[in-house]
Amino acid sequence: GINIPWHFDGRKRGCRETVPLRISGLGPMRIVAYVVGFNVYYACFRGHTTTHLRHLKWLDYRALVEAMFPDDDVQLVRFFTAIAPNPLDDPRRSTRHDIDRQALTTVPGVEVHAGRFTRSKRHAVLAHPPPGVDPLQTVWLLQEKQSDVGLTCHLLMDALDNAFDQAVLLSNDSDFVQPVRIVRERFGKDVIVVSPDHEVSRGLDKVATASRKLNRELLVRCQLPNPVSAADGAAITRSYEWDPPAQGPGSRPIT
Repeated sequence: GINIPWHFDGRKRGCRETVPLRISGLGPMRIVAYVVGFNVYYACFRGHTTTHLRHLKWLDYRALVEAMFPDDDVQLVRFFTAIAPNPLDDPRRSTRHDIDRQALTTVPGVEVHAGRFTRSKRHAVLAHPPPGVDPLQTVWLLQEKQSDVGLTCHLLMDALDNAFDQAVLLSNDSDFVQPVRIVRERFGKDVIVVSPDHEVSRGLDKVATASRKLNRELLVRCQLPNPVSAADGAAITRSYEWDPPAQGPGSRPIT
């Protein structure tokens, strides 16, 4: 296995990927996982440093959680997302996103929770206005709505309903510090934070039972089949832009 550090109550501890995390020592833990889709997208697939990972977006999130916790009982994976409008330079982005959302709904034990985007006008000051241009401009602001609130509500309600022994939060958003703290202190449940970024938020690391960075090598092993079958038998096929590249001697490692 690959040595990747876990952090327990903010303190670094070594733990091999192939060894399941044990908190209580009482056997398999019932796990419910909570995935923030946009956090995973921007951390793993967006930007010039992740170009070599973009063909791995056809991700099976249940398989990913099971790979991280192979000896535990993954009861449910809740996936939170919203379909963003197409930017001017990418008219197929929302189509790809929606195909991926539909594919995830075919995976047993995965529930997809769809938020929405709002567009509103705001005044903004340009950081580098061109000469002669007023730095105060009116801009369109796109904001994702309902996903973070939805995740918090489901996390708290699942804890109240005793739906899990251990929650897994696949996100690095410090906005979840308070709900994680409540689940641990009020309900006495374990919460494991897995950050898709290259570091773990200090706030989340402090309040979680344990935390660690996502092992991106697991992305290769945890892809959906292509195509997948919908409930009505229709085939859902991965977008051609996500097809794996030809492998050659210059291929980059998954990091």
